[in-house]
Amino acid sequence: MARDEIILDAAERLFFERGFNGVGVDEIGQAAGVTGSAIYRHFDSKDEILAMLFDRVIDALLMAPLQDRDDPAEELYQLATSHAELARSHRQLAGIWEREHRALAEPYKRRYHRRMRKYIDRWVECLDRLYPGHSADYLRAAVRAVHALLLSDATRPSPAASNESTSELLVNMAVRSLSALGDR
Repeated sequence: MARDEIILDAAERLFFERGFNGVGVDEIGQAAGVTGSAIYRHFDSKDEILAMLFDRVIDALLMAPLQDRDDPAEELYQLATSHAELARSHRQLAGIWEREHRALAEPYKRRYHRRMRKYIDRWVECLDRLYPGHSADYLRAAVRAVHALLLSDATRPSPAASNESTSELLVNMAVRSLSALGDR
């Protein structure tokens, strides 16, 4: 494993356990088996490390394949499933993403918002086809609410409930809650 990946994995574990502001560069270095100053050969700052972790999340979500984009109901189910699967399979990363997005500094924050917008727009386009007649802002609000639901188990300290049946429950709840967009 490359040193960059070892550092990112160590930071992921520490940020999940203690939060971004509760961890210093020296602690990340110690957990990664290097000195704190050696981290600066790989990353410009602790902020860049957090940004790289966010990139991991968004990359995974943007690259999730969608088999049937002709059927918006099936596409919505696939979007929700891939989001929940990310939360289940990368629990720490999803928890950091959910809790620490406000800690992201510029210029990383701008890049994060731009990339996140692409992901949310994928959901908005799907919802607009499935439940037409709503503004994009209205649909974005619905998407943010569903994302919080799908990540809710990942932010819990105990992974005991994080399993496939829990993910399936959250996906079904998310898809059904979005059906409220059809109630006019």
